[in-house]
Amino acid sequence: MAASKHLWDTTREPNLLRNTASGRYYGRFTLSGKQKWVNLETDVWTVAKIRLADERAKIERLRQTAADVTAGDASMGALITLYRQRIADRVDIRPDTRRRLREEVEAIVKTWPGFEDLAPRQLTRQAVTEWRNRLSRDGTGHRPPGSKAISPKNNGSSASLINKCIDALRRIADIAVERGQLAGNPLYPRGLKLKNTPRKPNLPEAAKLAEVFAEIELGGGRLSRDAADFCRFLAYTGCRLSEAKGVTWADVDFNRGILRVRGSKTAAANREVPLIPAARVLLERFDADRQKAPSIAVDGVAGVDTRGKVLRVGEAAKSLARACQKLGVELLTHHDLRDAFATAAIEAGVDIPTVAAWLGHADGGALLMRVYAHHRRAHSVAQAAKVKV
Repeated sequence: MAASKHLWDTTREPNLLRNTASGRYYGRFTLSGKQKWVNLETDVWTVAKIRLADERAKIERLRQTAADVTAGDASMGALITLYRQRIADRVDIRPDTRRRLREEVEAIVKTWPGFEDLAPRQLTRQAVTEWRNRLSRDGTGHRPPGSKAISPKNNGSSASLINKCIDALRRIADIAVERGQLAGNPLYPRGLKLKNTPRKPNLPEAAKLAEVFAEIELGGGRLSRDAADFCRFLAYTGCRLSEAKGVTWADVDFNRGILRVRGSKTAAANREVPLIPAARVLLERFDADRQKAPSIAVDGVAGVDTRGKVLRVGEAAKSLARACQKLGVELLTHHDLRDAFATAAIEAGVDIPTVAAWLGHADGGALLMRVYAHHRRAHSVAQAAKVKV
């Protein structure tokens, strides 16, 4: 944060400054030779003093941790503290990425008893391999939203999660190398990660999927209908969950028959997706509903807000899980509905590079070939009937 003098007022409390533009108080500290600013999120002096004391205590703990590491006395717990601080200080990542990085650390601590008390030299390939195998077998005990019990399929034992945790362990060990705790990082040679085969969901037939959406709507009330429509939108557009939540009416172009999707995962994520017939019907119904209840006034004339969100809710995991259980369908996730869109497009004969572009993939279809290009049973049987020998 820039610290221009004319923007800041010093106070009689050391390390406490007031921003003259917003009136808010900030703490200013020096940590590892770098200046660190902390927004205390208040413009009240007495509250700022209390929060400053809390932040000062955190900084002192970090300084002691850094000193322990440099002196060769740090445990893995101290290294984790430094790693968490690095995550918090990064400005090049999105909030959901920062949250995921933190969750990886929590998964390690939760599933490796005594990990924080280990000395860095005890973080050997053998120790990591044994932990990896336990985690693969037992999982983290995670229970998906909407489920009534821990399932072996979704208990936190996925190869993807384990491999991300191994990456986190490598980055933590890197800190030990930087600070002289280790001569080299023992976790970098290949061979620690598990083979990661993307899950291929057992998607229901189109008619059964429609039943799932109808069952969600039977929950009653506006919220149930909104949840059902949210699921329909994912299945008819192929949007990711985060993308769907950000779609506004300015992104819908009925004349051209496209939906503009503002993605952020890859360079190809920003894209235009053509409206398939089901998507057009759904969005036209949404549009008719909003035209009946104008939300803004322009020059005294009631109108609709083109910047407004298309969807009324931002997720429907519990409603989706409940409907699947009621109908005896394998548990579906938000992402499975994206799978359903891709599978339906491929079964309709759309070429894979085109579907990849609709989904915002940057690989031209490589992932589609591995994950999405599986056909539902009825389509597979129909295609087999065309084979003549």
